[in-house]
Amino acid sequence: MVPTMNSIVNSNTYPIHRNDDPRSQQLIASAQSQLATVGTCHFPQFLSPAGLSHCRKEAIALEFQAHPSNNQYTPYYSEPDDSYPAGHPRNSTVRFAVRYVSRKLISNDSPLKILFQGDDLLTFLRGLLPDEPIYRYSDPRGSLNYTVMGTNDQLGWHFDACELVASILLRPADDGGDFEYIPSVRSAEDENFSAVSSILGGNDEQRIAVDFQPGDMVLFRGRHSLHRVTPIQGKTTRLMALMSFDNVEQALERDVPDDLLPP
Repeated sequence: MVPTMNSIVNSNTYPIHRNDDPRSQQLIASAQSQLATVGTCHFPQFLSPAGLSHCRKEAIALEFQAHPSNNQYTPYYSEPDDSYPAGHPRNSTVRFAVRYVSRKLISNDSPLKILFQGDDLLTFLRGLLPDEPIYRYSDPRGSLNYTVMGTNDQLGWHFDACELVASILLRPADDGGDFEYIPSVRSAEDENFSAVSSILGGNDEQRIAVDFQPGDMVLFRGRHSLHRVTPIQGKTTRLMALMSFDNVEQALERDVPDDLLPP
């Protein structure tokens, strides 16, 4: 039986299918305030027990097909540019070690794909950010995926290429794998390279850690906030579901082989 939105989401707490519901209005008001002040908002137990179980089982079943990416990139997901001086953020690298289960491997009756491609979540997100356009991100890997991180995998400090990411923890690692961020490091008007350089140099005491529990959803505006996932320790892989959204409307790109996808 194909899952429904009400069976995927903890709809008693999060009636995202009814934005006129007083509970939805309260959620929207609270989330708007959090997004405006720190660029993130946390929805504990967003998935129903059945939704969490379905997504976790699917991620585990697809884990062996996850495409590995283990590279040194700048915080802007690019190769270092030696036209900048040594130590400049555009010429400094951090480690990105993660495996991706891309959209093309996720079945059409997957709860995750139903949640991403359905109207309810997108309408809810647009209610959170009423003054700007919000569309599904088009990138074939970044739009929708499961991420798998094992021992010593990590994501160094970086900015996102899209406006908003919805992250759902399916299974934590034995140790490590903490999501940490520093809000509003840069803006559309100011790259603030000095602050980025300082953070890359270890001056990151202002970082905020998110206390993820399985089934929780965190919305994060990562285009202007540096963030990272700390190194994984232990035998249990960390499994996340990621759905991404942007301010620019583009058709979802065709599903291509993982070897041809960008990092």
